[in-house]
Amino acid sequence: MTGMSINSLAGLSLAAILYVAVNTLFNVSAPQVRLDVTEHGLFTLSDGTLATLARIDEPVELHFFLSGHLGREVPAYASHGLRVRELLAEVAAASDGKVILHEYDPRPFSRGEALAVSFGVQGVPVESGGELAYFGLAGMNSVDEVETVPFFQPEREMFLEYDIARMIHALSDPEPTVVGVMGSLPVMGDMHAQAQGGVLVPWAIVRHLKAGFDTLHLPESIDDLPASVDVMMVVHPRAMSDRAIYLLEQFLFRGGRALLFVDPRAESDTSVGPDAASSSTSGLGPLLRKWGIEIPDRRLVGDRSMALTINAGTAARPVPAEFLVWLGASAEHLAPDDPVTARLPALNLASAGIIRRSEGSPLALEPLIVSSLDSGPIDVDAVRGLRPDVLGLLDRFQPDDDTYVLGARLTGKVATAFPDGPPPRTVPKTATAPAANPDPPQLMRSERPINVILVADADLLQDRFWLRTRQFFGREVEEAIAGNADFVVNALGNLAGSDALLKLRSRGVSQRPFERIRSIERDAESRLRDKERELQDKLRETQEKIAGLEGVRATEDALTGERSVVVSLTASQRAEVETLRGQMLSIRRQLHAVRRGLREEVEGLEAWLHFANIGLVPIALSIVAIIVGLVRVAQRRYYHLNALSARDLHR
Repeated sequence: MTGMSINSLAGLSLAAILYVAVNTLFNVSAPQVRLDVTEHGLFTLSDGTLATLARIDEPVELHFFLSGHLGREVPAYASHGLRVRELLAEVAAASDGKVILHEYDPRPFSRGEALAVSFGVQGVPVESGGELAYFGLAGMNSVDEVETVPFFQPEREMFLEYDIARMIHALSDPEPTVVGVMGSLPVMGDMHAQAQGGVLVPWAIVRHLKAGFDTLHLPESIDDLPASVDVMMVVHPRAMSDRAIYLLEQFLFRGGRALLFVDPRAESDTSVGPDAASSSTSGLGPLLRKWGIEIPDRRLVGDRSMALTINAGTAARPVPAEFLVWLGASAEHLAPDDPVTARLPALNLASAGIIRRSEGSPLALEPLIVSSLDSGPIDVDAVRGLRPDVLGLLDRFQPDDDTYVLGARLTGKVATAFPDGPPPRTVPKTATAPAANPDPPQLMRSERPINVILVADADLLQDRFWLRTRQFFGREVEEAIAGNADFVVNALGNLAGSDALLKLRSRGVSQRPFERIRSIERDAESRLRDKERELQDKLRETQEKIAGLEGVRATEDALTGERSVVVSLTASQRAEVETLRGQMLSIRRQLHAVRRGLREEVEGLEAWLHFANIGLVPIALSIVAIIVGLVRVAQRRYYHLNALSARDLHR
């Protein structure tokens, strides 16, 4: 063996020893030191989580249940289980001993399984023998309050830190914020249906509210606002009394905060017919006029690039098309520097209105949600009915290269909208009541700048626009397809001053659309619609021509009295029909070619993305390694030749 080979072997051995030594040193002395290079920092605890842990006064116990055989039977859960365990360990290590983590492998009839069942952790059958597997978390505080994640779904991995931190926040915060919910939509459940013996079913978003806040359902004709309310959430105020509007104003004047959803067309309001538009733009009229803020009635925002794709045809013959008033707001349409929207990846809205500020308004308007430049106003009448003309709306739409504000934060000092005094009560007080419980004096101006978040859409709260459910071992599992619930909780947490709760929101949603693919599909579908329209026009023209032919006549059977239609065509008429049929067949072939081209274009782009994500990096590293190897070989040869030359000269 030459001296050069011995040196190379020794160098490799020393490098291997150094690698093992450095890894061992870091594992022992700095086990929590990591480098997180993921796009959203998925493996780094957020500032909100750290702030939540710092606010814990008494220890919180977390009981983590993970069956060992789950990962063996369902490999997808092996890596997800490791991810959950690592994050829980990070949380416990960062809590300075305030979070105590217990881990269990709940085997059949073991103490771990008994604990899992008692905490409400869900067991699922993954083997033919019926043995249940557990993968959940239960938290308990010093007063035995329990919060549970029944089963960790891989689809919610982006929400993992939020789910854990929300649990700790709920167990450690003894006095949650009180949110007063008022409005015409049955967000908290249909009270009228309950009064008639029905079941009170709140919208899914209420569960998210109750996880971080105490909620209080208030009628729209209230005479007094409870003193316990910290933040008001007003949803589609179509029937608010003047007294309730006055109480909201005075609440804001005394330092209260409010989240307002005002909608020019609330599709979620089932109390009106399909041809009527349920509008609440005038519900807070006195306040908005005084503030110099307007949400025009009967005007919606249409946006071609933000439009969500729906089926504009039938179940038997689906026609995918963009519905211009159903909007998907991605990060580029959300304010990046406002804590309410800074970390939201997506938000879905339906029939949203336009927020405008007059020049003389005393309030500053900071946009939170805006449309793209490919947008424009649309009249409410254009989308009336249960099945609006989606394709026709696309054909007639003309964007005006302007952006529109769909949601905004309003701040500033304002004067009262009731200079003549408070509106009368619905139920007057008795003669002795004012002395025992006097009304607070009316404030003519706000004591300090008010802080209001206004959204020109209320439908974003309804389940179908941000949530879908699927069956998981006989149990319905919810999956968020947009950050609507996150937006609402973010806004309420921010208005209540709970920045820690705000910062521990989600880091993404399970659906992250490829914008390039969507753009290709949108362009191709536009061409597809043109061909379909041409085909429909030709079909209509053919039918009209055939119906107008002179050879069509009606006959009646003399015995039965039945009428029938007899078509007698001349040779020229038959030739004309055959020509039209040939044209229709040609257009149909072109239609199939466009569809095939769309599929091939999208599949080609997806194949390139898979190659770039899976194969490009290894190939690039291999090329770099080959180049480095060739350079080192050349260097060795160069040094070897120089050494031989030096020895020859020395001789």
